[in-house]
Amino acid sequence: MKNHILLAVVLLCNAYAQAQEFTQSELPIIVLTTNGIEIPDEPKILGDMGIIYGGEGVVNQLTDPFTEYNGNIGIETRGNSTQDFDKKTYTIELWDDVQNEISVNLLGMGGEEDWVLHAMVIDKTQLRIPMSFYLAQQMGHYAADWRYVEVTLNGEYQGVYILTEQIKRDDDRVDIAKLDLDDLAGDSLTGGYILRMDWTWDVDYEDLFYSEYNSQAGYPMPYQYYYPKAANILPAQKTYIKGFMDEFENAVFAGDYTNTQGFRYNDYIDTKSFVDFLLINEFSKNSDGYKLSSYMHKDRNNNDSRLKAGPIWDFDQTYGLSTVCSSDVTNGWTYLQNQNDCGDLESMPMFWQAMMNDTLFQNAAYCRWNELREGVFHQDSIFNWIDTYVASLTNPLERNFETWDFIGEQIWIEPDNFPDTYEGEIEYLKNWITERLTWMDANMPGNCDFNWLSVEEPSALPDYSIYPNPSRGEINIYPLPGNGLTISIFNSIGQLMLASPGGSIQGKLDLNSYPNGVYYLRITGQDVLVQKKIIIQR
Repeated sequence: MKNHILLAVVLLCNAYAQAQEFTQSELPIIVLTTNGIEIPDEPKILGDMGIIYGGEGVVNQLTDPFTEYNGNIGIETRGNSTQDFDKKTYTIELWDDVQNEISVNLLGMGGEEDWVLHAMVIDKTQLRIPMSFYLAQQMGHYAADWRYVEVTLNGEYQGVYILTEQIKRDDDRVDIAKLDLDDLAGDSLTGGYILRMDWTWDVDYEDLFYSEYNSQAGYPMPYQYYYPKAANILPAQKTYIKGFMDEFENAVFAGDYTNTQGFRYNDYIDTKSFVDFLLINEFSKNSDGYKLSSYMHKDRNNNDSRLKAGPIWDFDQTYGLSTVCSSDVTNGWTYLQNQNDCGDLESMPMFWQAMMNDTLFQNAAYCRWNELREGVFHQDSIFNWIDTYVASLTNPLERNFETWDFIGEQIWIEPDNFPDTYEGEIEYLKNWITERLTWMDANMPGNCDFNWLSVEEPSALPDYSIYPNPSRGEINIYPLPGNGLTISIFNSIGQLMLASPGGSIQGKLDLNSYPNGVYYLRITGQDVLVQKKIIIQR
């Protein structure tokens, strides 16, 4: 009995000393209390959360009053393999006094009730997930916003976390139409939807539907209903989104990339979002990429009828951190999943390989990669982001690793000879990025002879009207392209079908000799580049 009392006293003294040691932070401070109750995997238990933040550049004191939030929360631990770590990741739901959900803007992020406190234990740099979210945002897509914070739980210091948005349908998150119970026909039935590819071992059969095409491992590839949740989605809505995905896949796996309805697979997707999703997964060599914690979403047709890839989410095993699927090696393509130590292919969608065999998609990826390399994916830009955050996190990370002494230890599936200092971790990350960028520059297939992406992008230059479209074989261009301009037409695989001086076009452009299908019209000249999609349909 005395030993138990002595142990309890020691633990209390250690907790007290630890709490006393942490008194202030350059980061916002999140104070969690559960009255000593252990936080389970599920369900959420009642707790309290307070946030201390005095503004940019202010050193926050643990004794300062709560500013951003001071109230009830529901809290549970989060993750699969990461549940085994002592430093836990948490899902938090903001509650009022009677435990109803409430939406609050936290630390300048969009208002919502659901949040994640991510421990990022696997990544000793504490940079990989935020950097990936940053890159996706700079590419022009929604990715979860985040803020670095330091956390205490029941008086004990827990270390550095990111408070980050959770993927949800919301005006401030995945901004697609809300799908209600009475949205069962017409345009309202067409959106919005969010689908997820992930593990299915804990998912009921009713919570997913299967692709007609096998995964790389030979198993049927499932799509999970993420929004609306499986418990809420209605049969008509299930039928619609499965039918949409079937039409897309029937096209992408057809020999000419066109389904029996006469539509090419790219008619179903926002090509730029799919290209960018591929590029960020390939640049990071994400071992979970495409098949785990991967999302797609579709809005209502009158907003945007195309399926979009993303948002990105699970990027902790990236940038050389893990040996799974040889993701530590700086060469090779992740979408092929054909490297060593890669057995978890049950959920790998095959359409990525099919699209990367398409010359047009290859060219779009090539053009976009070169564009990004001049901007956000330029090595100097990436290293500047890393250096800025390393400098701002110096003191918080020192406290974090005094509490969680993971540096130099094998805690996951790291490659051999992992660094034994934080500085070594940053050097390894930078060296890996340099080598990966170099390999992708040298091995990206395709060319920019015809930039397919620009067909889908609104032109900032003087526009031209193409009508009728779809056409039975003749089209009008208004205004008529004059001398000094060139009119070109490419077929759906990027082959040049016509190149003619603009001044030679009088009246209608005769395309009666062209078979049914999708074509791309380009008008070029000095300071002019306009591209349009044309459909010939008889």
